Amino acid sequence: MKRLKELFRYPVIGIDRILSSGIRWQLLFLVVVIAFFILLFIVIEWVTGCTLTIKENEPRNILLDVYYHFADPGNQYVVEGTGNRVLTLFISITGSVLMGGLLISIFSNIIDRRVERAREGQISYKFKNHYVIIGFDKMAIGLIKQLYRMAQSDNRVKDIPYLFVIQTTSEVETVRHELLSKLDDEIDRRTIILHGGRDSREDLETLHLSDCQEIFLLGEEGETDHDSVNIESVTLINRILRNHYTPKTLSGLKRLVSDELAGCKRCHVLFEAQSTFAVFQRNNVETVFKKRTDTDNLWYTTMRNSLKDNQSDLAQLESLKTEYDKRTEKLIDFLPFNFYETWAEKVLVWGKYDPHNDGVAPIVYTPLDGEGIDYESNRHVHLVIVGMTSMGVALAMKAAHIAHYPNFVRDPKLKTRITFIDLNADTEFDMLRGRYSALFEQCDYRVVDTLDDSRSYEHKGTGLSDIEFEFVKGAVESRLVQKLLESWTSAENRSLLTIAICFEVPQKSIATALYMPQEVYKRALSILVRQNVSCSTIELVRQARQYNGLRAFGMLDECYDIDDNSLFQAKRVNFIYNKIKPEKKEWVPLDDTQADELWKSLTTVYRWSNIYNAHSIPTKLRSFGLEEPENLLADKDLLEKMAQVEHNRWVMERLIQGYRPTTPEENQLIKSGKRNKKEIENSCFAHIYLKPYAQLDEEIKDNDRMIMKYLWRINKPLAE
Repeated sequence: MKRLKELFRYPVIGIDRILSSGIRWQLLFLVVVIAFFILLFIVIEWVTGCTLTIKENEPRNILLDVYYHFADPGNQYVVEGTGNRVLTLFISITGSVLMGGLLISIFSNIIDRRVERAREGQISYKFKNHYVIIGFDKMAIGLIKQLYRMAQSDNRVKDIPYLFVIQTTSEVETVRHELLSKLDDEIDRRTIILHGGRDSREDLETLHLSDCQEIFLLGEEGETDHDSVNIESVTLINRILRNHYTPKTLSGLKRLVSDELAGCKRCHVLFEAQSTFAVFQRNNVETVFKKRTDTDNLWYTTMRNSLKDNQSDLAQLESLKTEYDKRTEKLIDFLPFNFYETWAEKVLVWGKYDPHNDGVAPIVYTPLDGEGIDYESNRHVHLVIVGMTSMGVALAMKAAHIAHYPNFVRDPKLKTRITFIDLNADTEFDMLRGRYSALFEQCDYRVVDTLDDSRSYEHKGTGLSDIEFEFVKGAVESRLVQKLLESWTSAENRSLLTIAICFEVPQKSIATALYMPQEVYKRALSILVRQNVSCSTIELVRQARQYNGLRAFGMLDECYDIDDNSLFQAKRVNFIYNKIKPEKKEWVPLDDTQADELWKSLTTVYRWSNIYNAHSIPTKLRSFGLEEPENLLADKDLLEKMAQVEHNRWVMERLIQGYRPTTPEENQLIKSGKRNKKEIENSCFAHIYLKPYAQLDEEIKDNDRMIMKYLWRINKPLAE
């Protein structure tokens, strides 16, 4: 018995695997079994000499005899003779089991499996001209709404049965129900959800990335290694695209060159951690998975060798290779973004949150400087951030980027102040100082310990920065902190106060906002309250006159904006730096087409530098006027003030990026020609122009004057 089990063990395992595998193997197994039994009965009929003929007066045909009884058991009554009928009985029963039972069971199983696989997102389709969203969280819903509106404006919705392909490791049914509850039927019908991991090459290939419009790499909620997996996924995407765009034949090369969708794909990549996001802002590390390697050109060598005897095809190959190289030099336009940075930009730069829902009014945020701070103003900005969370730090750094005003040029005491209030402000500051060491070496800052005054201390910077920081250790509800808040809103205090409550727990943020000192509600420009999902509570509360200054921000579902206003302006900033010489005295028209081309060749680091410049434009316009002065070219004094403000902004940008001023020894090496300033900048993260505006050479000042001269023209919606 034991030997018999061993004999049938492996065949049984094989049959079980076939029956539980794909459709093709199940059908093949059925065909093989049917063929085996038909052949077996043919042999038996031939050996025994049985006659199973159904039709009278027809010659004997063993194959047809067996097939007729196998396929139709109702023909048994025609057969005569006991032996013939016994064989017919076995053939009919076997045929009924295989053709009726097993065949129907397999086809039923095929349909059930198909339905099950469709529900689980396991079926691969042939997609084209679609948007790919890899990973699913609440941010994806707002993203889909924006993309659908954009597709409607392009008249592509009517011509395509699908538009969005979502890949997620979550349960597909759960994701589908969430989409149904948040999206219109028209959008839901054009959304396909697939199950798969973004770190699996096999799963990514089912998305047909080479034929898509854009890629949005979001990741999943609650991942501990979110950013690492996203980086790995971008690398895989680049390799998949590179392999797809590697031609094997001359005709394949022709198809690639003529394919409208071939070439660089915009790849939006979400980084949860600000530290990871900052790495891609400061360093050109994305070139590792963007550029072509030497091995990627092996196809060309192989194809050229195979065509060496055909001069016509060889000439065609050389011609096509030029166009191919141009289109596939870079296959990913890497666009990193961060949730906290994006929200800081919404609130402090553009001052508007548009939920992309019909009938829902946008939230308008008051600028840090109110209606603006001009050269003669005696007021300064004071941003108070309650809670040193990731959102709080993002708001602080964004404010440090944009809050630079001309009155500081007149009076260096009028600095922008950024205050953090947190029960662990001292330890959180130690971490922040390690992350932005160059910044806090140059800036003034103080630590105020409301629990133990002996632990308070102050640091005086070099005077290079027009921003100062303050870190208050204590609970916001404590009496000492409440007194500080009251002092900042006193009549003697000339600051423009904005308070941002940035706790991770929405209920705690709401409670803190509702129990501020009364003077805060009267004098603060606004009180920003972080919410995670919905802004409805704050919108309801602010109907009361006392709480009119409350504004909700930080909602997860409507974060990333595809149409980034600053991108249009950043491209023009880059165009000015690259194409307009400071010595040009007359106006030079801005060419948006050329600006787009210049932008494509920029690394991520320089893109962000231009974007941060663009982020400061609304603040500058409020300081210097919303309309361009008629005598701008002749008003040297105005241009000089504007240039000083721009230099202060640029200094802060470089300090946040981690650059420090060069030492006297490094300056001497550069002056003597022994070291190149670019070399020191790249290897030591030191910049020779990190110094007060008055100490700059005139030609360096001219760059600041030039970019400010075009300030109002950068902001115009149409090219000149």
